[in-house]
Amino acid sequence: MHERGDREQHEQDRRRFFRIDDTVGLRLSPIPPADEARALTDFNERSTDIGLLNELHAIRDQALPLRRKLEYKFPTVAAYTKVVERQIEMLTIAFESRQHGGELEPREVNLSAQGMCLALDPPPAPGSLIEIELQLLPERNRILTLGRVLERDAGPSAIEFEQLRDADREAIVRHIHALQLRRLRQENGLD
Repeated sequence: MHERGDREQHEQDRRRFFRIDDTVGLRLSPIPPADEARALTDFNERSTDIGLLNELHAIRDQALPLRRKLEYKFPTVAAYTKVVERQIEMLTIAFESRQHGGELEPREVNLSAQGMCLALDPPPAPGSLIEIELQLLPERNRILTLGRVLERDAGPSAIEFEQLRDADREAIVRHIHALQLRRLRQENGLD
């Protein structure tokens, strides 16, 4: 009975986030079971380095109320601040690209802030841990996460993000929302 309840809770957790078909830059690196503990220990430092742009966006979002006040009282200063933010963002993108090997291989995935599904040949063993470097397009935000392969009967491999920083999860949520909005605008002839 307890196992069934855990499975139902897991399914509810997986459905909390909207899923969308997308093309992303992707690098997958299987982690042997003997190296899992080290991968988990090193994760925070490596993911912060790779996801620097996401951290900048999270800081920007936290300061949004201050920015709105600034826009109201000092619109010229606010406009200049936006230019400086854009310059910092461009430098961060260039830095990340140089540090982490440029563009990643484009792959079709079904993405959510909880995980992703994709066709892999050969499919990885259920329960195996995979290091995932993800690049959201066209924004070029990079995300490093560790994912666990879920049990599947057939079809694409499902990977649940086991280690994912909040700033990176928010980047995925923003990306999916923006992609939905672009697709709706295109469908309605607004783009």
